[in-house]
This record gives sequence, structure tokens and C-alpha cells, in this order.
Amino acid sequence: MTVTVQPETAVLRAVEATPWYQGRLGLLGARLAVGVLLIAVWAIAAHLRLLPPEILPAPLDVLIAIFHLAVDPAFWLSFVVTLRAALISLGLAILIGVPVGLVLGMLPPVERTTRFLMDLARSFPVIALLPVMILLLGVTTEMEITVIVLGVVWPILVQTTYGSRRIDPVIRDTTKSYRISVLLRFFKVVLPAASPFVMTGIRVASSVSILIAIAVEILGRTQGMGFNLANAQIDGASDIAIAYVFYAGALGVSLNALLELVEEKVIVWNARGDRAGGRR
Repeated sequence: MTVTVQPETAVLRAVEATPWYQGRLGLLGARLAVGVLLIAVWAIAAHLRLLPPEILPAPLDVLIAIFHLAVDPAFWLSFVVTLRAALISLGLAILIGVPVGLVLGMLPPVERTTRFLMDLARSFPVIALLPVMILLLGVTTEMEITVIVLGVVWPILVQTTYGSRRIDPVIRDTTKSYRISVLLRFFKVVLPAASPFVMTGIRVASSVSILIAIAVEILGRTQGMGFNLANAQIDGASDIAIAYVFYAGALGVSLNALLELVEEKVIVWNARGDRAGGRR
């Protein structure tokens, strides 16, 4: 006996079988609930004065400081200065990391030879170079950009190397068998295979560039949001300092979301794979 299932019934069964946390509304609700819970814990800790107000201000005070900064022209000037340094550094890191990573991925003997030096260089804390850079370049924008580039070039380079090296052996053997030219193999095989990894490295580097820019401005006393954040902390205005941290985090998240959108529009084949795999 054949059992016919109505389309509406099939849809309802599929919806019921889907866990609530995989739906868009369920995921959004869970994220909002976690945020509300953290703010509630913060408010209770501030009300009970578990830490002095100079260290842990109330959430309402921070919210007021966020709105005050939003209408302060001096804040937006520092915001632009920090963003400009981060974007210039990210662009330079892309120009350095992507070509070098592609070359290392296409030439395994070179990659194996330089692997130890690469691991050593990317393991070194870039902030430790700040005093040396200040001595060489002074407290300047060029010094800040140099330090940021030294910190963000490694995620791009490593991801690009890994992506250009991760090619299906069947495809690699096919291109060799048909004696496809190196240039055509690069544009038709290596570059499409490495592009998703390159974008992942760039997205990671974009957030790191904001963090390093803030750190350099705090420690090196260069102009930007980090400089104003340090001044607010020195003056005991912890609510303003946390408001600057909020804007720095929002900037990093916004850059990452923008790059994700670019990745979905440009690297179409990777976006299809993510949708097929259920990534949200």
C-alpha cells in the first residue's frame, strides 16, 4: 500500500525536526538572552559594589557615556584616525601576505625550508617591538602602521599558504598530465582553491588590526581612540573608557561582517558550500 504525504505535512515535519537553535529567530533569541544575562550580572555586581565604581561602573553610566561620545566631534576624529591606521595596515598586510603565501603554497620545498622562521616570527609578540619602533620611527603614524602590519600579516600569510597548498590531488595530477601552463593553473586552480582561506585570514586580520591599533595608541601615546581611552582611565572616567572599548569592539565586528558580505558576493562557490553545510 502506498502512503501519500501532503506537501504541507512534509513541511511541518521538517520544521518540527529542525532544532530551535538552528533557526534564525531561535539563534537571535539565544544571543539576546545571553547578552541580557551578562548585563544583568554586570548591573548586580555594580550595585553590590563588588568592585569600586572607578573600576566597574554601572551599565547605565556606560550607556550614557556611549551616547555622549556619539555626539562628540573629538571622538569621531579619533575614531577616523584609528580606523584609517587599521585599514592602511590591513591593505599593506594583504599586499605582502597574499603573494608570499601563494608562492609558498605552490613551492612546497620553499615552504618547508622557511617554516621554522615563519613560526618563530609569528610567535613573537608584536607589542614587544613597540619600544624599538618608537626609537627607529618616533611616535608617528608610520610607526603605528608598521607595528600593526607586523601583527596582522601572519594570519593572512598562513591562511593563504594553507589554502594554496590544499588542492585536490586528482586536480593537481590532471593539470600536470595535460601540461597546463603555470599561469593558467594559478588562475584556474590555485587561486579559486585558496580564495576562501585568504578571506578567512583577512577577516581575522581585520579584527586584530583594530586591537593592535588601540594597544599601540595606548602604549605609544599616538593619536586615536586608544590615546583617548588611556586618558579617560587616567582621569578615573572608567565609564568613558569602557565606552571607547565598546566602540572599538563594534568597529571590529562591523569590519568582519562587511568582509563576510564581500566574501559571499565574490567567492560564490564557497558561499554555496557554507549554505549546504548549514553555516549561519
